[in-house]
Amino acid sequence: MILTSAGQLRSRNIVHVVGQNDPANIKNTVYSVLKFCEENKFSSVAFPALGTGLCKLQSCEQEQPGMHTAVRPSSVKILIFQTAMLKHFHMSMKKRQEERVQEKTVVSEAEGITLFFNLNKNKIIVFKSLLLTHICLMLQAASQAKKRIIEQIRTEQEQKTISDPCISQLSQADMEKLKALQRELTVSIRLDKGAEDQDPEIHLEGLTRDVYTAESAIRSENRKRAEALMKKASEMSELVEWQFKDHNGSMVAFDMNTNLTLEEAFKTKQKAKIKINNDAYTADPEREKAVSANGRHDVELHRKDLKEKAENALPLPSCWEDMKDDLLKLFAVAPASNEYNDVEKELTKTGLNLNIISIERVQNPSLWQNYQIMKKQMEVKNKHTNNELLLFHGTTDTSIHLINKQGFNRSYAGKNAAMYGNGSYFAADPCYSAGNYATPDTSGHKRMYQARVLVGDYTQGKKGMITPPPKSGSASDLYDSVIDDAANPTMFVVFNDIQAYPEYLITFT
Repeated sequence: MILTSAGQLRSRNIVHVVGQNDPANIKNTVYSVLKFCEENKFSSVAFPALGTGLCKLQSCEQEQPGMHTAVRPSSVKILIFQTAMLKHFHMSMKKRQEERVQEKTVVSEAEGITLFFNLNKNKIIVFKSLLLTHICLMLQAASQAKKRIIEQIRTEQEQKTISDPCISQLSQADMEKLKALQRELTVSIRLDKGAEDQDPEIHLEGLTRDVYTAESAIRSENRKRAEALMKKASEMSELVEWQFKDHNGSMVAFDMNTNLTLEEAFKTKQKAKIKINNDAYTADPEREKAVSANGRHDVELHRKDLKEKAENALPLPSCWEDMKDDLLKLFAVAPASNEYNDVEKELTKTGLNLNIISIERVQNPSLWQNYQIMKKQMEVKNKHTNNELLLFHGTTDTSIHLINKQGFNRSYAGKNAAMYGNGSYFAADPCYSAGNYATPDTSGHKRMYQARVLVGDYTQGKKGMITPPPKSGSASDLYDSVIDDAANPTMFVVFNDIQAYPEYLITFT
């Protein structure tokens, strides 16, 4: 028995013994090797059953009896390159135990020995593979065994390369998962960061079946990582927008992923590799500057804080419902609700008798916020808050979509709308709007809006007006609206499209 180093094999040592043909002698040899390993405090040992067929021996029948009687292993794997050999292992094991051994795959779990192969000498493996304490190799037909091993490896081994930009996002936890995957499947895994203009790669090598299993698992994790990155980039794009100045002097927004890269570099005060018009640049977000790869061109960057803009946005009414990112939505107001009763009360306060089909709340955030901005400006200008009235506007079924979307555009004015100026008309009395301007559709249904209107400071209107007249000698200080009768106003005309908000659409007969 001779102990040598393992050379390029993945073990610490090799124990060389003289090959035996007699089962009893093989048993004694195996026992001697196991005892030797125990005395030298080795933690594992492999007995490769290679080349046994050349001596007309069934591999496991010769080795297993000695091992079963001599040792009680705690972790066992048998790696078999030849499928036909699996039958002999199972037959021998059946003699040793009553229950049948389940044939799972070419790599089977049983009470036996652990053996791993990796014959790639040149590549650096990122993850350290399992290392056997030492190997006991029966010296029987060594050259023939080596030849058959090489041939079998060529048949059974597979190599795969996975190229994906998400590989660069691997965390320490992800690295641990790859290590666990390598241990579980007995594959070699190597990471390659690649050049700056190339995606990083993961190289896999091992038994074909294990390599395909590992590839599937890694690609699945990459998909999850890509989805998470996309979600993160989308969320960041709602808070911050990074821009660059193009050759025309215009500021152009980056795509979501580059936007995320720049913002993360900005927060950590680091530089980032980006592309502008498909050319490579090194960005310095803190200085808001990017330099081309050849150092000849500088590009100005700009960080736009959208979060601050969102926080300064005017709040929407508390009664509004979730719109699921829609820009415009109508919600039916429930009959007998307080909201419904309030609208109905306004409709009938002057004695209007109508059959209400529906009352719908118009939710248009952009239009509402523009209206609120103008309301605040008017309060500052007029130095009072008595600027808003609830008024009514009758219309046709063909106009409601445009009004809901864009507000009361002056082009939607009625046939008599030029009497007090070329603006949008609203009535204080719903009877007027319902009777004169709410045109029935083919089903006999009429439509009218209850609107919030910023009448502000008003004066008498007249035909041909395109803006309210000046309040005083200053041409810039205008009235906010005009009316039909200064003593008893019943009609209000506004000349700014965001000066009124279509709050409720009432359908009636």
